[in-house]
Amino acid sequence: MLREQVLTPALRHARAVSAELIAAFWPGRDGPEVDRRIAALPPRHQALVLAGVLGLLFLSCLFAAQFGMLGLSLLFMALVVLIA
Repeated sequence: MLREQVLTPALRHARAVSAELIAAFWPGRDGPEVDRRIAALPPRHQALVLAGVLGLLFLSCLFAAQFGMLGLSLLFMALVVLIA
């Protein structure tokens, strides 16, 4: 019950965010294409890709937090520009 209602949609959204971030740095690829490529990987490799991208995102948030609200604001603006 918890898996179908909470975990599956959360993992789907995490994979979509990871795909968009990877596509922002991979010229010639768009988010849905990268998402399809991640979905084609075995579950263990999918987990490694998600953990790597979201881990780097977390570390960049920690680094930006060192500069206070200005750093976090600049990071969030950069993420919006990259994903949009």
